Parts: sequence; C-alpha cells; structure tokens
Amino acid sequence: MSLNLKEKMQTGLSQNVLNALELCSQAADEYGFKIYLIGGVVRDLLLEKEIFDIDVTVEGNATDFCHKLADKKICKILQVQNDLKTVKACFKNNIEIDFASTRQEFYPRRGHLPVVVRIGCTLEEDIYRRDFTINSLAISLNKKNFGEIIDYVSGIDDLKNKTLKVLHDNSFNEDPTRIIRGLKFAARFNLHRDRHTKELQDNYLKNSLHEDISWARVKQELKQTFSLNNARVYDMFLLNGVYKLIYGEKPEIKGLEIKTLIDKYAPEHTWLIYLGCILKNDKIIENFCFTRQEKKIFSDRDYLLNNSLSIINSNYEIYKFFEKRSMESIIIFYLLTRRKEALIYLEKLSQIKVLIKGDELKEMGITDGLEIGKMLDKILKKKLSGSISNKNDEIEFVKSQTK
Repeated sequence: MSLNLKEKMQTGLSQNVLNALELCSQAADEYGFKIYLIGGVVRDLLLEKEIFDIDVTVEGNATDFCHKLADKKICKILQVQNDLKTVKACFKNNIEIDFASTRQEFYPRRGHLPVVVRIGCTLEEDIYRRDFTINSLAISLNKKNFGEIIDYVSGIDDLKNKTLKVLHDNSFNEDPTRIIRGLKFAARFNLHRDRHTKELQDNYLKNSLHEDISWARVKQELKQTFSLNNARVYDMFLLNGVYKLIYGEKPEIKGLEIKTLIDKYAPEHTWLIYLGCILKNDKIIENFCFTRQEKKIFSDRDYLLNNSLSIINSNYEIYKFFEKRSMESIIIFYLLTRRKEALIYLEKLSQIKVLIKGDELKEMGITDGLEIGKMLDKILKKKLSGSISNKNDEIEFVKSQTK
C-alpha cells in the first residue's frame, strides 16, 4: 500500500499554499499534466520540519503548464528559464512556487552545470539526476492519487535510518559539489553517510585532480554550508578530507572554537572565517572570484600573518596594527596564531574612539590639517593608555598641549 502524505500536507503547509496547490491540481487534470511536489519539501514534510520553498515538477513542459495557469488567472508568471523550461510563479496571497520540467541531463565537465538532453522525460528518469535519495522523493498532486508519495530510490527508508546516500556511483564525478552539499544535509538532519557513499567520496578526494571543477559552484556551496555557523559541519569538513577539494590545509582548530568567536563578535561574513582557516593557496583564492570585500578579508589575514608582532608592547601599537583590518581577518588571525593581542583589540581597544572633532580643534586654535591629525593621534594614545576617558578629558588635554 502506497504511503499518502495528504494529512501531513494539511498540517505542514499553510492554507494559502494548499489553496494554490489545489488550483494547480485541478488545472493539471483539466489539461492532462502529471504534477508532483518534489525534493526538499517532501523530505521536510516527512521530517516535520518548517517548509521554506515549494517546488513542483511537471512531467512534460512546465512552461506550457504555467502559461495555462496564467491564462486562467490562477497565477502570475514572474520568471521563465527557457533552456530548462522552469518557471517561478506567484499565486494569491503572494505564494511563490517554482515549477520545473522533468528532464534528463549529462555533465560535459565534472563540477560544471549539466547539459539538458531531454525535456519531458518520465518522473522516474528525472529522479535519477538528483543528488541524494532523501532529496529524490515526490508527492502526486493529481486528484486521482493526491498526496501519494513516490519513492523510486528508498529515500523514505534512508530518512528513517538517518542515512545519506547518493543515487549512483558516478554522482561525485558528475558534480563534486555534492560532497559539500552532503555535509550541510548531514549536519542539518543528523545523518550519516552509508558505507558505499563514503567509499565513493573518499576515492574521489583521494584520486582526483580538481582543477577543472566550477569554482563558482564550489563557492556557492561553501557559502551556504559555512553560513550555517555549524561547528559539526566544519569538523566533518576536516575529518572527511573535504578540504582537499579546495586544496586547503587542515588546521588544528575545532569548529566550536570558531563558532564561539562568531557568536561573540557577530561578523558579517561568517562563512569566510571558516574558509579562511583552511584556504591558503593564493592560486585557488583567485579561482574563487571573490568580491572586493571578500578578497580584503584574505589579504588582511595574510598581512597580519606575515608581519611581525614582536614590536607590539603597548595598546597603541596593538590598535595601529589591527585598526584597518577586517573583523573576520582578525578572528582568523587569532585562531591560527593564538596571539592574545587580537582578542585585546576585539574586546577592548576597537571600542575606543576619539570624540573630539577636527572642527572643534580648529576652534581651539589648531588650524593646520597636519597638526590636527597629530593632535588626534596624541589623544588616541592617551585614551588607549587609560590616561583620559571622555570628551572633557580630551578637551583639557588639548588645552594643556596648546598653552
């Protein structure tokens, strides 16, 4: 007897989503389409997790189906990707659903986007292009068997057994970024790789050269994965040798140490702190095509690592050493070196600011721009040493220097 998730759909999906799916179901029957909920939404319904994205697969051409929905004023089409025949549509109450056509693909180069061979294949053929069995489940939305789950790859059993399993032996060769994605799923749902999947992953990391992979896709997966700020993900990244995929190094740093500092200081680019502890190869850093702001984190890190700290013996020198560097780079520097000066700066010195302004110094008789800069620096030294603490102290200090 087939498992039916109609009740789980009623409790796990909002009424607005259910209303939209019901309209899709009616239209599918009217126009002769087979449509299915697919992938993560099915997995999360089974696990009773919060649903964020609704994905529907159309056995056939999703573009044709969605245009029929739009003609009936059921939805508005927001976006169409013609090569893949995918559509993003908006329904009543701003419910957005992503529609995809069933398709078969092949990978011309590993790690790069696949090339579509055929649009409109069977659901089963579509299923076998996916990454893991837990993400390869479907739910029928047609009236005849509405809510019936379709499981060609034993994904339900793998969910019950908390097992992460690829669909075929060539999975990682086709798309090595699945190795990174697997860490994210393993941590999020507390899964373990089955023995064969582990062997396939280990063999790929051990025997393959990775120069031809798509670094843009690797970057995207790393960003999504490390942005979770999950200590277990980082530890698994090192333990399972995934760092080899990006020619990284294996530091003696625990994920919990990184997470603790991130939670404390709340830097903007969480994911780059994890990556910055691993990635040292300048050539690979260039391959990632980081933004200017992201590149600065790595260049700041390298500056801190490559410049001697032996001269640092005062708060002022510590301040000057770190003041122009990103918070992320300072955290990475501390994790790699354990130099206490980094924490002194983050916890205390970075909060100290000169309150008096240049215009106020002009009113007090210091008009030369160079002299204003020198005076502000003197005030900073005094504040960092603890000799003065507030704006009144700053004013009195300036007066004492200009008598």
